[in-house]
Amino acid sequence: MKILFLYFLLAFMGLSMIVTIDLLSELSLSMSLHSIYTAFVNINIQESILMVFFISLPFINAIADSFKKRKQRTK
Repeated sequence: MKILFLYFLLAFMGLSMIVTIDLLSELSLSMSLHSIYTAFVNINIQESILMVFFISLPFINAIADSFKKRKQRTK
């Protein structure tokens, strides 16, 4: 769970840094959020599949670790 928290924290920090830089360059908040949205809209299917795969890796790792711990407790 700590690893998942770190991934969410890093994602939040990255997105907040992008928004902060846009706000410092005198863009409105709606334009800043729109620029983030358009970055994700303009990707093709192969990039989408890779993004979903790499985003799901921490969850798969956490689920696998919890199954290993349960298995060790039952022995």
